[in-house]
Amino acid sequence: MLLYTDGIVGTSSELLLYTSRPDRELNYVSQQELTSTADRTGDLLLIRYLVANTSAGGVAAKVAKQESAGAFHGSYGLIRMTGDLYGLSTAIDDNEERDQLDAANVLAREVSTVEFSYFDGSAWQSEWDSTALNMLPTAIRITLTLRTPEPDDPSQPSPADNPYAYPESTHSLTVHCPLAKPYV
Repeated sequence: MLLYTDGIVGTSSELLLYTSRPDRELNYVSQQELTSTADRTGDLLLIRYLVANTSAGGVAAKVAKQESAGAFHGSYGLIRMTGDLYGLSTAIDDNEERDQLDAANVLAREVSTVEFSYFDGSAWQSEWDSTALNMLPTAIRITLTLRTPEPDDPSQPSPADNPYAYPESTHSLTVHCPLAKPYV
């Protein structure tokens, strides 16, 4: 991944958004004073979405193990990492897992898989890099597979033993990108 890119970088299982959002209190630090991904050096943010999964490896597995205290195996849920562009992108590039784990928040435990697809104006793509393609996708399709999550307490019945557990279901949403240039 690049230290800075324009707009959107993603694969079928991960999405990175480069956004501009000023800090409400305008509390900024210099790059030399940056000590965590929560500190802000400017208005630019990096937002990363992926599923925490113990079998995935890398930071996705570490987040799942951290959130479940190591007592869980499999898909733990949809996570979002949000941080200063410089701080979080440096942590990702340098594989600094501690900073990435600090920036990670579980959004939905019931999400077992997520799939992103990117529409270029004529066909759906499984990967996108706005810098390489010099454009934003016209739309992004987000497909979530939902299930009843495993309980944190091992004394509670698992979804397989629970007659009230919902069966797995798949939901899809297409988000149009109004700033994308029309396909010519």
